[in-house]
Amino acid sequence: MPLPLVLVTGFGPFEDRRHNPSRAVAAALEREPPPGLRVRSRELPVSFLAAPREVERFVARHARSRPVLVLGLGVQRKGYFRFERRARGRTTTRRVDNDGTVGASLGSRVGPTLRTTLDVRRLARLLREAGAHDVRISNDAGGYVCERTYHALLESAGKRGVAALFLHVPPAKDVPSRTQARLVRAWLAALARQESAMRGRSSGVSGRAAAKARKSSTKARRSRPM
Repeated sequence: MPLPLVLVTGFGPFEDRRHNPSRAVAAALEREPPPGLRVRSRELPVSFLAAPREVERFVARHARSRPVLVLGLGVQRKGYFRFERRARGRTTTRRVDNDGTVGASLGSRVGPTLRTTLDVRRLARLLREAGAHDVRISNDAGGYVCERTYHALLESAGKRGVAALFLHVPPAKDVPSRTQARLVRAWLAALARQESAMRGRSSGVSGRAAAKARKSSTKARRSRPM
């Protein structure tokens, strides 16, 4: 039976960021997946319009493999990791993407605000336990292409019954890309172990309940008058 599949996206250069660690981390996770998982990665264009189209193609391509998670990665300016709870559906930023599109030109065409179904507090704790010194949780994904992409990830994964999440990573000057890849890999491995243990406990409870029900049924049949 194939290992559970995780889909990971990252971005290439944009504005003054010639090295984007999100691309490096996504590629590293595919080259060397966390124990117990398979990973497929995709570099997305830093484009308000093209990134969502690429997201839909990427998720649709692997939908038959039933991924367990779609993880978006993007770089922020601050030197810490930041989990995003939500993606707003209205783009108001005046920043320009790599195609020259101003975010505010999209207005409210994107859709409603979407939220991850995952427990980000638990995920942040796991990333700290994996060795990340500073991990935070945010309700503001930044309003740039990262937030537009997160909205597309939540929408595309959600309609296929798959959980989606966005993690902002620090600049490589604060935490080297290789270190980031190691931390995210360890985090995903811990998450996979935890989810496997939870499924195991659930199966164990179900199995004991079924055995008890069979035992009760047998006793009942034996006690019936002939």
